[in-house]
Amino acid sequence: MKKILLLIILTSVFTNLYSQTDYFEGKRTYCEFPDNERIKKIFPLGIKCIQNNLYLGSALEIFSDVIKIDSTFCDAYFWAGYTFRLHNMNKEAVAMYYIADSLAQNKSIEFKQNLASVSMLIGADSLARKKFEEIKEYFPSSPEGFYGIALTSTIIGDVDYGLENINIAEKKYRIENKDVQFLKAILLTLNGKYVESLPYYEKIKNKFNKHDHFNGNYALSLYEIAIKNNDDKMLKLARKHYNKVKSKDELTENMRSKFEK
Repeated sequence: MKKILLLIILTSVFTNLYSQTDYFEGKRTYCEFPDNERIKKIFPLGIKCIQNNLYLGSALEIFSDVIKIDSTFCDAYFWAGYTFRLHNMNKEAVAMYYIADSLAQNKSIEFKQNLASVSMLIGADSLARKKFEEIKEYFPSSPEGFYGIALTSTIIGDVDYGLENINIAEKKYRIENKDVQFLKAILLTLNGKYVESLPYYEKIKNKFNKHDHFNGNYALSLYEIAIKNNDDKMLKLARKHYNKVKSKDELTENMRSKFEK
């Protein structure tokens, strides 16, 4: 259940990461641009390949050549990692992102975001948590570190800390964010705050009501409230949402035990 939850949320995370403007347009670098004529010629070509989603193999060759020429140029490692990610070569992407982030000396939120997000995909949850904590420390005005910590809490298990951080992230986002509301609903359920979770499920149901993680957790909140209040109507609604879950083996044993007595 946690892995399904992670993959769906990361879809929106990657969308946000890949849509950022000036850095992803190749207009600046975090490390000093090398004074090398070949790098000046080929590095922008590699970025153009990425921007146009064409010749990604050539782009990887370009960034590899740049790294061979100047092994201290952090941006070349980042773009190499980015290219690996587009090839779904996530372990290789993490390795490149890690070097880029280390060389950048905490200057780049993009490096930390991408490293943390892809780390979760390969199961390196401790590394992801560390990088999200660093985003909080070095980029405190951004909601992304708080959001990321909340996301990792569903895997690590410190869901109270996750709820604390998602509350901060929710305030820091400038507009209403369905993905944040979704994660908060899940964390409220995991924290036993069933009544508080219901308004959030209502807000996101049009977007997520076909997904197992939504129906399973929503069903649990409804069930616990219904049992406490002896509310048969709500209990029926809980069972309705539980029955919508296609892969019940992905649910926690606690969830299944409520409905399969």
